[in-house]
Amino acid sequence: MTNWRMILLAFYLAIVACNKEDSATSNGILIGIDFRKCASPMCGGWFVEIEGDTLRFFETPEKTNFDLHSEIIFPVPVKIEWMRYENEWKEIGDLIKVHSIFRD
Repeated sequence: MTNWRMILLAFYLAIVACNKEDSATSNGILIGIDFRKCASPMCGGWFVEIEGDTLRFFETPEKTNFDLHSEIIFPVPVKIEWMRYENEWKEIGDLIKVHSIFRD
C-alpha cells in the first residue's frame, strides 16, 4: 500500500511541476518609453520598475485600462502581471512579457 502512495505522490508532483506558471503579479511604476531604435528586441518598448529592478517590455498587453500609445505623464503606478521569456529572448536580462497592466 505504501508503494502505491509513493507512486501516486510522485505522479502528482510531476503533474504540478509541469503545470507551473512562471508569471507574477506585482506593483510597479511605469517610468518611461525606450526611444532607442534598432531592429532587435535589444531596444524599444516601455520601462517599468518592479521591486527596485528596471525592466522593459515592448508588446502591448491585451488587458489594460489605459492606452500605452497615448500621451502619458510618467511615472505611472501600475499593477502588472508579467513573466520572463522562455524563448531566445530570455538572454536579454531586462526584457519581460506583460500579460496585463492596470493603472493603480
